[in-house]
Amino acid sequence: MGELSCRRPISSKTRERPRLVVEGARAARQQKMLASIDLNLLLSLEALLEHRNGTHAARHVRLSQPSMSRALTRLRGIFNDDLLVRGSSGLVPTPQAERLAQMLPPVL
Repeated sequence: MGELSCRRPISSKTRERPRLVVEGARAARQQKMLASIDLNLLLSLEALLEHRNGTHAARHVRLSQPSMSRALTRLRGIFNDDLLVRGSSGLVPTPQAERLAQMLPPVL
């Protein structure tokens, strides 16, 4: 005889739904967190993502390069992620930074 189980078999569709809800909930939490962060930091992040160069981004938002570096350090602490790492042709965004870039326009 086959084994009896009171558990209902989980289809692949059932498994995917909670993941989508979690990602939606995560995006909502990040959107809320973005709205509570200092606007100047978000403007700095937007400039860094656009220019991929700390000095150029600093000029764009009229900050000194050391101030932009401190802003990036603060952002890294807030999001617990490197956000932008050095690459051969400038700063390269991490996957977390890419997700944030998509959320920035509605917040700003």
